[in-house]
Amino acid sequence: MPKSARTRRARGSINPADIITGAFEFYRDIPIEQWSIPQLATHLDVGVTSIYWYFRTKRELVAAMTEAALTSFYERMPPLRGDGWEELLRAFFLDYHRLLAADDLACDLIVRQLGVPGADLSARSWPRAQELFAELERAGLPSALVHHAFFTLSVYTQGYLLVERKGHGPSGELEFGLTNILRGLRPLVDSPARTGTLA
Repeated sequence: MPKSARTRRARGSINPADIITGAFEFYRDIPIEQWSIPQLATHLDVGVTSIYWYFRTKRELVAAMTEAALTSFYERMPPLRGDGWEELLRAFFLDYHRLLAADDLACDLIVRQLGVPGADLSARSWPRAQELFAELERAGLPSALVHHAFFTLSVYTQGYLLVERKGHGPSGELEFGLTNILRGLRPLVDSPARTGTLA
């Protein structure tokens, strides 16, 4: 008996949310550089044009997936914890690392996005980051130093995640690095006049 032809999903039966969900499932173990829209279409059992109707290029699909990953990441960040500005920052970035380290694909997408010019401005609009900034300023840190500290610790944590993905980064080294950065900020906190150079 001849093998029946595979029935493809009807055009219009898939929406952007379905495509993004399917992309996260299919691409989870594939490097971003090797992603292919035709391969994703086969996985979703739709024609390539069904995906291109919503995402004209792979770049647009990656951007949509990054936005979804960032939204989930922002929502899962726990409340602020710690006493004093150093503990607040240390705890924040330990949580930041823990969430991203738990999902390789989301980590790749988010670290790529946060590493582009202007991403610091986007992070500042994140409600949890706004809460952190407000708490740090209440603790006595000048606004310029708050943003400098956030950017510095963010870049360090992202770099640590990338190194960790390559099999390096012994346990405990992240906190050691964060602590040393925070120690380096102490003179600026103790001498507010010196923070003018950070603005």
